[in-house]
Amino acid sequence: MLGLVDTRGDRPDPVGREPLWLDLPELRPWRWYLATVVLLIIADRIDGWPALIPLAAGISCALYGVTSYSRGNDGLSKHRQ
Repeated sequence: MLGLVDTRGDRPDPVGREPLWLDLPELRPWRWYLATVVLLIIADRIDGWPALIPLAAGISCALYGVTSYSRGNDGLSKHRQ
């Protein structure tokens, strides 16, 4: 097995700390949940088939919020060699 060693001069490491809402996994999905609630209220106010557009977008935001819990919690995403 051959390992890859990065020998470039400029490293892609972040300069500062991440914002708190990105660092804590409990705070990440709340903006998506808020967008879900807003879009579902809009879908409820619209009559007919055009209500499917904000309904689908609201469900998508909810699913993206749920999947954001697993992002960054693998233990290796913040590991630097």
